[in-house]
Amino acid sequence: MNLLALFLFGVAATTGSVVNLPGLTIRGGTNQCVEATGKVCLTDGILDFAAVEVGGREYESVFALDAKPSALQFALLLVGCETNRSELAIEVTWQDAGKARRAPLGELLVDRRTKKPVGNAVWFFAGSGFVMDPVAEKEVFAADAEMAHIAVVKTSLIPVTLRGEFGNPYQGSDQGFEVNAARIPPKGTPVTLVFRRR
Repeated sequence: MNLLALFLFGVAATTGSVVNLPGLTIRGGTNQCVEATGKVCLTDGILDFAAVEVGGREYESVFALDAKPSALQFALLLVGCETNRSELAIEVTWQDAGKARRAPLGELLVDRRTKKPVGNAVWFFAGSGFVMDPVAEKEVFAADAEMAHIAVVKTSLIPVTLRGEFGNPYQGSDQGFEVNAARIPPKGTPVTLVFRRR
């Protein structure tokens, strides 16, 4: 991306314009947000991720998003998010028999410790960075290599994570998160995740 493109994206994020990237819509102005399109991957089971890239570890994630993780990170920076400082509100929207549905992302996850949805979850823009790929012997963007957008287990590689320590679901039935089977739309349902600064 050249400097002119970066400038134009920056202008759009502050003046109220709309910028479309593959799988992402960036809305500027007073209602700044990032919208990411994707689909439902899982309707039950334990989770390492809330969202991965299509073709990533969809067997451990609620959603697969169409955008690359680096593009999502770039978009969040454009709407004023700061790595290691910004908290996010994330909402999921979808259509159900022609009716618009929406829910906070946390309502679609169950904390295995409390057996309740985590509607009040605090999502954190941790940001990802570059790491050395020992096979390719070059630096790669860690989240793109992991093909993951939102983690629900502790990690420093994924752009968005949950604030707090919830454990690893593979280490006990009271650890980590699982899909809220009572609320999640059917597998394959198109969804949009909407990211806003809290």
